[in-house]
Amino acid sequence: MTDLDLLVKSITEDLGDPSGWSAPVEFRDSLALCALNSAYSLNGNSAAASNVIAQYRAFRPTADTDSGPDLIEAMDSAGGPIDFATNILRNKRPLAGSNRVRPEGIYEGLSLFAALDTAVTTTEHLRTAVADGNAAVEKAWLSVKGFGDLAWSYLIMNAGVGTETKPDVMIQRYLARALGEAKAPGPDQTRQLLQLAAAELSVEPRNLDRAIWRYESPSK
Repeated sequence: MTDLDLLVKSITEDLGDPSGWSAPVEFRDSLALCALNSAYSLNGNSAAASNVIAQYRAFRPTADTDSGPDLIEAMDSAGGPIDFATNILRNKRPLAGSNRVRPEGIYEGLSLFAALDTAVTTTEHLRTAVADGNAAVEKAWLSVKGFGDLAWSYLIMNAGVGTETKPDVMIQRYLARALGEAKAPGPDQTRQLLQLAAAELSVEPRNLDRAIWRYESPSK
């Protein structure tokens, strides 16, 4: 059997009918929530990210439609990103490889988005940029210290890009077990296999990614 055959077999046995899978995490109308959730999900857990979202919603009744500039303004009104992390989100966990709190990275990334020749301030702008292959947008987000490929993938998945996947530790662990390998496949191979498996199962890659993550995650 090929690697793809092994993966599809494992998915079918473990995850069951795709019609019963949970919907992916999505904040289709709020770039603010996409940015917060993606940043706080990095090297973290779903409970922490969910709590951050709840704190922001309590602070901003318009959270579910807030743009990038809205989040920047909210941070400024709280005294800046550090005070925002401390007093509003109540989560000061730093970005990986950095002493900066996560809202500092978000503030920088969203500011870079807004300064692009074709400004990205909403989820609609972000989806359009991805569909058009606008590499400048991805480059801007990845230029933030502490953000990497997973940060970008999860950001656009949260915004509603169904063709994306994020080969994080749990996804790679599942693939290694499904393929009978001692070592997980690399990110590029993981992405390719997930894309191919999704096509075989007639589902969006993002939905498959979420289903595997939930199966593999102890926190669900």
